[in-house]
Amino acid sequence: MNAHFGIPQFLLACALDAATVYAGAADTNRVALGRHDVQFSQSAPYVTTAEIKRRFGVSVPTRDYEITGQKFQLFIPEAYATNSDWGLLVWISPGDQPRIPSDWDLELAKHRLLFVSAYDSGNNRPVVNRIRLALDATCNVCRQFKIDRRRIYIGCFSGGSRMASMIGIAYPDIFAGTLCICGVDFYRPVPTGVRQYYPATFLPDAQVLSLAKKSGRFVLLTGESDFNRENTKAVLEKGFKPNGFAHVLYLEVPGMKHAIPGPTDLNTALEFLDGTGEKSTTPRRDP
Repeated sequence: MNAHFGIPQFLLACALDAATVYAGAADTNRVALGRHDVQFSQSAPYVTTAEIKRRFGVSVPTRDYEITGQKFQLFIPEAYATNSDWGLLVWISPGDQPRIPSDWDLELAKHRLLFVSAYDSGNNRPVVNRIRLALDATCNVCRQFKIDRRRIYIGCFSGGSRMASMIGIAYPDIFAGTLCICGVDFYRPVPTGVRQYYPATFLPDAQVLSLAKKSGRFVLLTGESDFNRENTKAVLEKGFKPNGFAHVLYLEVPGMKHAIPGPTDLNTALEFLDGTGEKSTTPRRDP
């Protein structure tokens, strides 16, 4: 754990929770493979209003939220085994269903990634609750499975991708990589022309921002005909690059509109997030 975050209780709070659905999942005979709807009984320690405000730099209105009332979809590929390192992809859907293309399943298995996504976390849900859902999903899966902390990624499509882009910068000690598909926000206004800007949407804490710049990996993926293409390019060229982010990949899919890409482009994105051929020396704390 990076000591400057000053929150050692996170390690204890994210210990294995015997009350959760997949408690004891380290026993491969008790792991249910495939897609399953699950619920959790305990929130992550870093989803308090105060902690979210600290990391995002803005006040967030308090919303009714109980983890026991939330539902999540968990995908465990058939190839899953507890004797090898597996990562985690946390997905923030723009709609109320946690959908990804079925042809992504093999890529997730190839990259040894579990997948988790919340129901009712679409663009109409309050922002603070979408943040909490993503973080609660992450923490609880890590409580129940042996997850490689260097391979926890957050991502999504469109409005969910905008959420992921903010969370990836605000929680770089949790998420090693961020996959933004056809949508990205930034913490500074991004010029689009004379006296015109894409507005800043948050103001991250200086310490987490420094870590995100140094070790976070960001994929900005768009389509040749995506209506968010110019936004994505501008955030790359006038946001990430001049502000010192060390690991950013821009992917533009020929002929693709505002859509989720196929498995080939997903593979390219995941290879970058994995840092294939690179060894990360940045310590990451338990989520």
